[in-house]
Amino acid sequence: MNAPKKFCLVALMVIPVVSYAQKVTVSKDTERVKGSNMDGYATELTGTIEEVSASYTKYLKTFGKIKSSGTQLQLSEAEISFTKYTVPLYATTHGKGEKIMVWLGLNSSEWPAPEQAEQALKDLEKVVYDFGVKFYRDKVQADIDESVRAQQAAEKQTVRLQNENKNLNSRLDFNSKEKFRLEKGLAENKLEYETLVSSIAKNKKDQDSVLVATDQIKKMVEVHKERQRKVN
Repeated sequence: MNAPKKFCLVALMVIPVVSYAQKVTVSKDTERVKGSNMDGYATELTGTIEEVSASYTKYLKTFGKIKSSGTQLQLSEAEISFTKYTVPLYATTHGKGEKIMVWLGLNSSEWPAPEQAEQALKDLEKVVYDFGVKFYRDKVQADIDESVRAQQAAEKQTVRLQNENKNLNSRLDFNSKEKFRLEKGLAENKLEYETLVSSIAKNKKDQDSVLVATDQIKKMVEVHKERQRKVN
C-alpha cells in the first residue's frame, strides 16, 4: 500500500463532530415498581437503552448492592452523601421517544417517618443529576480518547512518512551519483568503442599493405634466386 492510501486511512479515523453542551435536567417523577407507585427523580438522556442501562447499573453499584429484575433495579444497603440507608431504593431505565429515561426513587410506605423519606428524595435528586452529568462526560471522554488515538496514529504516520522521505532522498542521491558514474562510463565506453573500430580498420589496412609488400618481396627473392642460378 502506498503512502497516500495509508494517509487516507488515518484521515478517515477523524470523525467531524458538532460542538454542543449537554444540559442535564432532573424532575420529580412517579414510577410503578413492584406493583406500587413510588416517588423519585428522573432525567432523560440521549443514547441507546443498552449503553444507558449498563452505565446506570454500574454507577448505582458504587452506592450499594444491586438486585435486578428486568429493567427494574433494587438498591440495598446504600450509602449516599455519608448517609447509610437500611430501606431499599428503586431504579428503572426505559425508552421515552428518542430519549432514555433513568429514574431513582423510593417507596414512602417502607420508611419509618415521612421526613426521612423526603430527605432521602433530596439525595436521590442529586444522585440522578450526577449520573446524567457523568454519563455525558463519559461519552465525551470516549470521543476524546478516540480523537487522541486518531491524533497519535496521524503523528506516527507523519514520522513514518518523514523517515520514508529521508530514505527516498538518500536513495535518490545514490541513484544520481550512480547515474552519473554509469553515464560517464558509457561515454568512455563509446569513445573506446570508436577508437577500437578505428584501430581495427587501420590494422586491416596495414595488413593489406603488408601482404602486398610481402608478395613483392617474395617475387624479388625469386628474382634474386634466379640470378643466382644463372651464375656459372
